[in-house]
Amino acid sequence: MLLRLLLCLLLLVSLRATPAAPAPARDRIVVLVTIDGFPAWVWDDPALPMPFLRQLAREGATAQAMKIANPAITWPNHTTLVTGVLPARHGVLFNGMMLRQGPDKPLKLEPWKNKLELVRVPTVYDLAFKAGLKTAHVDWVPTTNAGTFHWEFGERPNPASPIERELLASGQMTEQEVREFNQRNPPWRDVYWTRAGIHIVKQHRPHLLLFHLLNTDAVNHRFGPGNHASLTAYAFADTCLRDLFAAVEAAGFKDKATFVITTDHGFKQAKRIIRPNVAFRQAGWLRTQGPNISACDVVANTLGGSAMIFVPDAGKRAALLPQVKALLAKLEGVERVFEPGEYAALGLPLPEQNNQMGDLFVAAKDGYAFTHYPTGEDVVTDVIADVYPGHHGYLASDPKLDGMLVAWGHGVRRGVQLGTIRNVDVAPTVAALLGLKMENVDGRVLVEALAEGR
Repeated sequence: MLLRLLLCLLLLVSLRATPAAPAPARDRIVVLVTIDGFPAWVWDDPALPMPFLRQLAREGATAQAMKIANPAITWPNHTTLVTGVLPARHGVLFNGMMLRQGPDKPLKLEPWKNKLELVRVPTVYDLAFKAGLKTAHVDWVPTTNAGTFHWEFGERPNPASPIERELLASGQMTEQEVREFNQRNPPWRDVYWTRAGIHIVKQHRPHLLLFHLLNTDAVNHRFGPGNHASLTAYAFADTCLRDLFAAVEAAGFKDKATFVITTDHGFKQAKRIIRPNVAFRQAGWLRTQGPNISACDVVANTLGGSAMIFVPDAGKRAALLPQVKALLAKLEGVERVFEPGEYAALGLPLPEQNNQMGDLFVAAKDGYAFTHYPTGEDVVTDVIADVYPGHHGYLASDPKLDGMLVAWGHGVRRGVQLGTIRNVDVAPTVAALLGLKMENVDGRVLVEALAEGR
């Protein structure tokens, strides 16, 4: 009898000592906002006209800089923000899926592949959905047919989808506006993405909302970052953010709302443009028909400040790649040519791990960017009308590519300076704010930003 009593006491002690699994928080909302193409160096400008975001920063936690991932473009980094892992693991390397067409054909980018085909690991919204929390997104990528959102208004709105139908029924959009959505200008689309976000918050009260503004990226590409046009775009983003915030308060979340405002990448300005496919055509490795590539032994898929180089025919790689590397290394504006043995240090997969990965990865020098055009005779030119001056895609280690982050609200300590963080830290931190835990990630929970007893 005494032995049985002792065993019961030991069991009770062990149960008490075992930490309970995190419980999903059903009384709050976490809004993860990305303002596309928002460098830390622009955030540091005291003349940046974003008074509302400045107010949130004063009342919350702010990063000095956020290191991003290679390739330094939108979809890979949006995926890192919600998975907590680098592209080597999550698998998204382009703004879509790069498909091989044959041993002598250029590769083709397919942006609207299903999320489950693109993303190889769980996301924070998958985790929240499985925990019974209500999830939503506006213009998050890649999310096509994700299956783990209760409500969504995507990059390509569909008049038959539930949120679009609700906006049509309430007179907030017309059928023509939905049909022509992607032909409209970027600030117009940001207005309607914001309107959709406000509607979702007020009508459906999700626990997690992913929200993406795109106009800042478009303006920075067209005019370059940090000038008057660029600053005007950030001011407009501040207005969209303020309106979304007001909707969250109006929905009754005032004391239970958390905003995490961040970005996918920084920005730089180029004055000279490198056209590697012209060099490949001149070397006899690429053929054109009109302005298009008709056949190739070697082809570049460009990413702004970097490029992926492919030899589509595996049987030709051993002979061609040393020649291709030598040619690229001699081009004006090329900083470095990386071979597969160096990819791991960049957070990139080997081609045999992910067939979207190039056989070589090339980085541009400061002031240069790559473009895919295969025609013409000049391999390197000045910036011209059809090649914009603003670019990202440079090596993620470049400080100009660092992003910003501000966290505010429920569960966030006031006045915290975070120093330099990594974008792989965002997903586990968002999960923690929801009372959840992400396993097997490359990042960490930013515990120094979080309040006790949240």
